[in-house]
Amino acid sequence: MRKLLIFLTVLFFSFKIDAQADKPALIKALSAFKKTPALKQAHIGISIRDLQNGQEVFQWHANQNFVPASNLKLLYTFAAIDQLGKDYRYKTELGYSGKIVNKILFGDLIIKTSGDPSFGSKRMKEDYRQLMAEMVSKLRNSEIKTINGRMIMACNGWRYPAAGSWPVEDIGNYYGTGAWDFNFNDNRLDLFLKSGHQVGEPTHLIKTEPVVPGITYINKVLTAEPGSDDEAYIHAAPFDTTRFILGTIPAGKEAFRVKGGMPNPPLSFLKLFKQELLANHIEVKNIALSYALPSDFKPLWSHYSKPLIDLVKYTNDYSINHFSEALAWLLIQGETPAKGYLDKKAIHQFFSSYGFQKADIEDGSGLAPDNLVQPAQMTAFLKLMKNKMGIKTVLAILPHAGVDGYAKYFLKNNPLQSQVWLKSGSVSKVQNYTGIFKAKSGHFYSFSIMTNNFIGKHKTVKKAIEKLLSEYISIL
Repeated sequence: MRKLLIFLTVLFFSFKIDAQADKPALIKALSAFKKTPALKQAHIGISIRDLQNGQEVFQWHANQNFVPASNLKLLYTFAAIDQLGKDYRYKTELGYSGKIVNKILFGDLIIKTSGDPSFGSKRMKEDYRQLMAEMVSKLRNSEIKTINGRMIMACNGWRYPAAGSWPVEDIGNYYGTGAWDFNFNDNRLDLFLKSGHQVGEPTHLIKTEPVVPGITYINKVLTAEPGSDDEAYIHAAPFDTTRFILGTIPAGKEAFRVKGGMPNPPLSFLKLFKQELLANHIEVKNIALSYALPSDFKPLWSHYSKPLIDLVKYTNDYSINHFSEALAWLLIQGETPAKGYLDKKAIHQFFSSYGFQKADIEDGSGLAPDNLVQPAQMTAFLKLMKNKMGIKTVLAILPHAGVDGYAKYFLKNNPLQSQVWLKSGSVSKVQNYTGIFKAKSGHFYSFSIMTNNFIGKHKTVKKAIEKLLSEYISIL
């Protein structure tokens, strides 16, 4: 009898802890969601947590592992603000070693890097050519006409910018460039192709922007039906100067833009800056990458990024991979010189203090398909951030549905749209949303809805998630 009472007591409290047993309306909404054709054999995980008391009020497979995709960016963006503050800025410097005598620099011209992902970024309303012009102007003011030594990029160690588990077909494209110790122009090198008028005809490479010397393109892109999607991809490793362009673009295009990745941005910038110096009658012969800063470095010019809060906000609003990867290097590697990949053990150790002891985090952006987190970890993390920063700051960092970036289209034309702040995460067969909503009751809840391994269109799954979330908002 005593054993039976113990069993019944445990059973009672297990149902009370699992709020699903007390909220049949939430279960009913989930049942309808699971009947979405694309999700019938998919892996679904849901966690909803009250931000006032931290209780997980509803869960479904919330403690199982899911591929987070770009939901992972929330870890780095929030941790960056938590560790470094809203006003942190990256600093890039131009300086020299040696002495200037009779307009000759007897030493090296040096660009001191900081890992700033936004240097000359169009996204942040900067132009790398304007920054080059400022650097040239400073050299003129210093009356340097000849550089007797080299022009070097002083990096903090040698890094391999792409995680080892990234799909090889991603790395050569604009979204898979990774974060280098020096980044510019969003690490983009765009290709412009002219397509044929008939399906199957070859295409022709017209030009690139910018024009970086020493890069060879092998174009195998074919013409597809008029109005078809951009299916052209660039295949290359980060340091490769031979780049293969494969796939298709629609017929009848005179200059179709394919957004490519910049090979080796530090070296590419040195090549372009050398051209700029020569065009302005400043002589320089040799360029090189260096992995240590000369002890007699003398600064001439400095450039500061926008405040970290702006970079973080843009990273989440538009899911910028190399911005998030740069934050990962800054947080995990810090001032320690890089020696290759970003250390996964160091990533695990760093995020263990944020409640991710049982997660497997492979990179800094979510591009790696081997990343694994749990929905319950994500909602608990947002609760922790709310405790540390306050709800106002947390909501400012998250994209606001109907207002910010890609979230502008979530719950479009739904009156509940203004009550949702969320980050999407989407790769092949993965569609996730993690964020915060204000429920009908007026309470704020963190939520994470993850769908993995579905077969169907992302648009269909997105609509199903929108419906499910709107019902949760109305119920709670």
